[in-house]
Amino acid sequence: MVKELLVNETLTDTMIKSGAQLIRELDKQGADVSSAFWFYVSEEEIWKLIFVSQKISEEGPRSYYKRIMEANKKLGRKLEKISLNDIGVSSLDHGIVQLLRMMIQVDGLGGVRFSKNTINGHYIDDVYIYRMK
Repeated sequence: MVKELLVNETLTDTMIKSGAQLIRELDKQGADVSSAFWFYVSEEEIWKLIFVSQKISEEGPRSYYKRIMEANKKLGRKLEKISLNDIGVSSLDHGIVQLLRMMIQVDGLGGVRFSKNTINGHYIDDVYIYRMK
């Protein structure tokens, strides 16, 4: 039985590891992940794993979610799965992506925590960035 990851108001090591593994699998599939990060949604008190790719604009979000589902399946039982309810997809021109890209560049599969900062008048409560280019 596949174990699903519990996502709540605390970013855990398991969430970080599961996210990194999912990004690696998407990279193997050629999903063109240009940015990936956990973003804290303070209004809901939860974290969302956000994937950014040009393919989302080209293929549409539904198609990209299918890519994510396939990548999750291929992971087998290596780590706890991240539910699609805890994942979001975005095009390159989304406002939060543009703000973060102005401040931070992370290639490969890094790990940068960016907390309690304001960028151009927009407050960022908390974000964990794997990749931002």
